[in-house]
Amino acid sequence: MNYGIIVKVLGNIIILEGASMILPLLVSIIYRQEDSAAFAICIVLTGVLGFAMSRFPKRSETIKIKEGLVIVTLGWILISVFGSMPFIFSGAVDSFIDALFETVSGFTTTGATIIDDVELLPKGLLFWRSFTHWIGGMGILVFTVAFLPVMGVGSFQLYKAESPGPTVDKIVPRLRDTAKILYITYAGMTVLEIILLLLGGMSLFESAVYTFGSVGTGGFSTRNASVGAFSSTYIHIIISVFMIISGINFQLYYAIFKGKIKEVL
Repeated sequence: MNYGIIVKVLGNIIILEGASMILPLLVSIIYRQEDSAAFAICIVLTGVLGFAMSRFPKRSETIKIKEGLVIVTLGWILISVFGSMPFIFSGAVDSFIDALFETVSGFTTTGATIIDDVELLPKGLLFWRSFTHWIGGMGILVFTVAFLPVMGVGSFQLYKAESPGPTVDKIVPRLRDTAKILYITYAGMTVLEIILLLLGGMSLFESAVYTFGSVGTGGFSTRNASVGAFSSTYIHIIISVFMIISGINFQLYYAIFKGKIKEVL
């Protein structure tokens, strides 16, 4: 077992998670919310720990299936634990178990919650809560795959270990390019839905939060009544449509884009 490469990749995953907390921190600062300090602390903690782990010496740059399975297992545990920290440091959730449940529900796009009144949460946490859907919707480890060559690490075994099902197909020969294509599609759908919701009268903040919940297929929202809080049929239709198209295999979209209609059918 190449423990060095496991620690190195896990360190980079933690760094990426810390970087993803910059967005909710900015939201918190813009809206002058009290959870900004919690996100700042989490960013520093993940940055320092992740950097230290990423410097860990390794015997080889190749990830084998055994290392891939360990990285995926420990990776999900670590991102869930560190992802729960903003809830705890902000005081929004008293119990670590409850905070962990909320975070795991977010990253796995389950959508279950222990929070009775989400409207009491500060905006930074509301953003982070739904952003975990967006991250988990595609998979933070698939996102990491796109950066592994830059880190000097092989990646296909990690991709195989992360992806469910009996087979794993690459859209294009280079796995890094496959990950990029998937995320470009994902990001494009995200931007499009945000724009469409803005046109429907939603604020930029809520447009982003509801988009993360629908494109990520998890369903977290800013209102206790969720989408039902909006009386706009247009908004209901947009969110429903994107929930459906986001649940379809993105490889099919790429095949259609390349004109491979017969393969899709």
